[in-house]
Amino acid sequence: MTADGLAGGAGSCECAGNPAGYHGRKVHCPRCRVLRRLGRLLDDGTGTMCPALAPLAAALAADPVAALRWTEKPHVVELLAALVRGHVPLTHDGLNAWPKPVAAKHMRHRLIGCRVLPAGDPRLLELEAWFCRRLAALTGDPHEPLLRQFAHWHQLPRLRAAAAARPLRSTARQYAMLQFTQAQNFLRWLDHDGVRPGELTQARIDTWYATRKVHERQHIRGFLLWATGNDILPRHLHIPPVAFQSGGTALTQQRRLELLRQFLAPGQQPGPATAAACLLLLYAQPLTRIHRLTVSDILDNDGQMRIRFGDPPAPVPGPLADILRQLPRDQGSPWLFPGLLPGQPVGYPTLREQVSALGLPLRQARISALRQLVLQAPAPVVADALGFHQTTTTRQVAHAGGTWNQYPTARTPPHTRRH
Repeated sequence: MTADGLAGGAGSCECAGNPAGYHGRKVHCPRCRVLRRLGRLLDDGTGTMCPALAPLAAALAADPVAALRWTEKPHVVELLAALVRGHVPLTHDGLNAWPKPVAAKHMRHRLIGCRVLPAGDPRLLELEAWFCRRLAALTGDPHEPLLRQFAHWHQLPRLRAAAAARPLRSTARQYAMLQFTQAQNFLRWLDHDGVRPGELTQARIDTWYATRKVHERQHIRGFLLWATGNDILPRHLHIPPVAFQSGGTALTQQRRLELLRQFLAPGQQPGPATAAACLLLLYAQPLTRIHRLTVSDILDNDGQMRIRFGDPPAPVPGPLADILRQLPRDQGSPWLFPGLLPGQPVGYPTLREQVSALGLPLRQARISALRQLVLQAPAPVVADALGFHQTTTTRQVAHAGGTWNQYPTARTPPHTRRH
């Protein structure tokens, strides 16, 4: 479908026009109406459609009813006009600078879906937009140059490298934002006492660590290590490590089984939250991984379902298999739990809220499930099958009171063994 064909409005549609015997105002089908509207919205001032946005128009015309609803929204009309007239560059950076982030986010996903913009890790794109807005809000702040360096020279390069290797985890976005926020808070704290960054002493570092909460100490560490390593802060300063409590509380096995029976009961209404809760209780999977499961991760052959978390795929018990088969499907979406944004899975915060509403204590349930699994099978087997690092499963063997077996010896590659 070309831009010229789309700009033709109702004339390019094969609808019947006026119903037989109707002599009043001409009636157009939804496709006619959306084509006429797109012809107006995407007019680049020459009377024709902006060629760069023709793929977007074609994608919208494929679902005219939804397109009519979307193009009626004022913030959509405003952003489309800015893109068509060149006030906003048709790039990711252009959308990052748009002052209405929600509108820009939805527009970005539509433009990626129709290949007007190149695809990228969605969490990385959101973080780039967040940094753009946050730094713009710091214009005139004396620490803006230093914070800009921290974001562009340290945080974003690391995030881009990580995203190039594998999709960023849901927690990466929050962690990066908290790192930046704590760096800003720390610099303001120095300002309050009239101390410049280059004048920072070990005593002030120790005071910060002694008077702040664990999460504040954790998130400032990256900034302090980067700044001392680049001679922005005195290099001799010692940045204390942050100690975390190992282990963690877990549900009893009895309570874990009670929750599984509750969620898998025949009268239970199946849905995404129930399915996610069962995947967490049975396989100790974090919601950051569950919400990104794809339809291809479910192997359902001859009535025997398996799910791919690692290698080999894990068997799925019959009641949970029935729930997974009944999950609503979004045609054309690869995700097992599709979200509202085109081509994206359900958001991690959304799924977390839905599962928590079922009364499931997420952290305790995961710990309980993982400890039970490593008592039933060797820790390396559990790690491979469920996609965990062997250090994670080995640690839980100790916390669960299990004993280590000699399985790793048989798995050691021949060229690394000592003879």
